[in-house]
Amino acid sequence: MDGRISRRRFLRCATAASLVTMSIRPGEAGGEASGQPVAQPPPGGKYREAPMLAARVAAGKLPPVEKRLPAVPFVRQVAQIGRYGGTLYDQAESPGGRFHLDGTLIVAAQETDNQGRVIRPHLCDVVTATPDFRAFTFHIREGMKWSDGVDLTAADVLWWWWNEARNPTIFPEGPRTFKVGDEYAEFTQLDRLTFRIAFREPFRPCLNLSASEYMAFGTYFGQPAHWMKQFHAAFNPDADKIARQHGFAAWYQYYMMVREYMHPVINKPHVAPWVRVASTTTHDIYERNPYFFEVDQEGNQLPYIDRLFVQVVEDERLQEARRATGSVSEGICDMSQISIFIKNAARGHYSIRHWHLADGSECMFAFNLNHKDPVKRKVYNDLRFRQALSYAIDRQRINQTLYFGQAKEWQATISPSVSYFNPVWISYCAGYNPARANQLLDEMGLRRPANELFRLDPDGNRFVSVVVFNKQTFPDELLEFVRQDWAQVGIEAVMKETDFRYREWLCRAGNQDCTCWNADMVEEISAYLPWVTKWNPQEVLFYAIDWWLWYYSQGKSGVKPPQEWIDQFDRMAAWYSARSDAEYEQLGRAVWDFFSQQLVCIGTVGYAPQPVAVTGGLENVPENVHMGYGTMWAKSYFVQTYFWDTPEKHA
Repeated sequence: MDGRISRRRFLRCATAASLVTMSIRPGEAGGEASGQPVAQPPPGGKYREAPMLAARVAAGKLPPVEKRLPAVPFVRQVAQIGRYGGTLYDQAESPGGRFHLDGTLIVAAQETDNQGRVIRPHLCDVVTATPDFRAFTFHIREGMKWSDGVDLTAADVLWWWWNEARNPTIFPEGPRTFKVGDEYAEFTQLDRLTFRIAFREPFRPCLNLSASEYMAFGTYFGQPAHWMKQFHAAFNPDADKIARQHGFAAWYQYYMMVREYMHPVINKPHVAPWVRVASTTTHDIYERNPYFFEVDQEGNQLPYIDRLFVQVVEDERLQEARRATGSVSEGICDMSQISIFIKNAARGHYSIRHWHLADGSECMFAFNLNHKDPVKRKVYNDLRFRQALSYAIDRQRINQTLYFGQAKEWQATISPSVSYFNPVWISYCAGYNPARANQLLDEMGLRRPANELFRLDPDGNRFVSVVVFNKQTFPDELLEFVRQDWAQVGIEAVMKETDFRYREWLCRAGNQDCTCWNADMVEEISAYLPWVTKWNPQEVLFYAIDWWLWYYSQGKSGVKPPQEWIDQFDRMAAWYSARSDAEYEQLGRAVWDFFSQQLVCIGTVGYAPQPVAVTGGLENVPENVHMGYGTMWAKSYFVQTYFWDTPEKHA
């Protein structure tokens, strides 16, 4: 009996032609859309500022805007010159927690576009690389300042490197991001504003890192040393005392709290458009950064909007209700409730934009290849098992029922826009073929007794796989559809929801049968970030953590993987050291061909529609957006260019 649910520029550097995306020209950033940079500052170098800042200047509390901006600000091309003032409203589950627009707080040395295919200078105005990609030089904009007015210099980067990243008390294993083989990069300060990152071997992805969260100043990269020293035991003998006053046992624990931008710490100097000035149990408030280094093409300092107000709303249903009634300025619309959003649009004074998620798969499943149970380990390592479960998924039903037929019924893989993409990857074992699935499972010896719903393991015992997951952007119904599809071919799966931390602890210990996540970071730029895409076995799917530990520790821990996986790890390392465009594409294709053929991540549907409710009167909001971690979410929406047509109504 079928029990399934029914249908319901530009890079200024010596290697400009090698922007990781070798087929892309440096200036190919995309027309006149809002948020794109322009090469020259406004004529005459005349700058204007928000009235709330002008009042502080008049009162002698701030220097003039010309003294607050860099000598050459970053010029952001906007579709419409905005009006100053007003507030953006958002919501989070906890104080200091993630919210829809939080990506706008990320500012790195360089930035990428919303398609994830272009790298261009941002906080740093000049970035150069040696022809062999061993050394990269970064020049910070002259006159660049932290939000408290203190100069941002290369010394902040070096202080972060030696006192945070390389501090064994804070990070016992050291910073994996800037490590090639068994050697760390060499950070050198060349002058007040220039620093160099050098590697023993070629390390081409350093350019990609420079446009990612991994080189976000004031968070995971250069820190405001003058402020951070008060929490560091090497610079303040009272650091432990300060930590205890905030409920932490030791200085380094509290240091880890204050280092990240998404923790409830107020008044930490930053470089983002807004900085947190209040954090309570009910809300966070972010105010405009007086020293933000961007202006529009007419010389108006960004951002246009004065502040962000983030309401703490713990209940997910209440969050959804607030979005559906226009209580947030911009928020996602749950696809299962889209009719309610449409019905409420006029009453809630919002319109709906038709954006898309940038996930190669909205949900993909990975079985634990290093399972502690030898029977399950043998089954999960048999490629036929993974092929069978992929064939068993009715992707068309998922797409038509949950996404109105607008998603892609593809296998989980990287974006088709990637230069080395192979179209075969999206169709591999992606067709709905339960007959083939049953054939493969029979061949494996997973016997299905007569009149029984589920198969037995090779030893004749009940075979059950528990899929642990935490709430993501995909709907719960998707998981139920997959469970039903697998049941139709005799595979018993139990979908078990947990919180994020429990799932992570369980998987890091290798105690999961299967887990799932979305397939983000699939764009040209993000897919080349070393060892961090969701296909890497030590990342959020944790499908082969013991093999990775063996490779990463050079055999000192973990379990030695099969030779084909050792070859894959070596292939990836070689890819990151590619010396030419041709080698980059050749090795990239080989790396992803292996992931595809091994089917370690079983996809469902990808690039799903994601409607977004935008409050009436909010301008410069893009019409078409790819939403995803690969382009750091709202970082690539350029929220600093948003403005209210009548700011006084949105105070």
